Amino acid sequence: MSQDQEMELTEEEEAKCWEAFSAFDKDSSGEIDANELRIVLEMMGQKTTEEEIFRMISEADSENTGLIKYDQFKKVITEQKKTQSLTNEEDTLDAFVSLGGEPDGNGTIDAQKLIQIIKYDFEMTIDIEKLIEDIDDDGNGTIEYDEFRNLLSSSD
Repeated sequence: MSQDQEMELTEEEEAKCWEAFSAFDKDSSGEIDANELRIVLEMMGQKTTEEEIFRMISEADSENTGLIKYDQFKKVITEQKKTQSLTNEEDTLDAFVSLGGEPDGNGTIDAQKLIQIIKYDFEMTIDIEKLIEDIDDDGNGTIEYDEFRNLLSSSD
């Protein structure tokens, strides 16, 4: 997905969003207090810093009422999802580069080197050989960036 495309919430995320928001909207007015935003985000499993909370509140409460409407809250969640997605992509690229890939996503990493690191350096017990076999589309023993990204998402 390119950065230009609008990232939407899935139906499940939207339902979770409404459930969390509604838990604090006691009078069913469609608004929550800005201070409750942090609690709602935590309830939804969103990890945020104080600075991010402040930024989200100032962006969501454009009328400076101290209240956040549901659609404003939903925009905050969508933005948070987009930010997390970009951060995850950056982390994935950094890991790819540290294993021998190129910063632009080109190049490859050696599957044997990755197996060595996972099994012996990190002492992880996952079946890394099977995961690599599943994602190494061309079976050449090297892992391209797209294959590496798929490997990381399959081990979540």
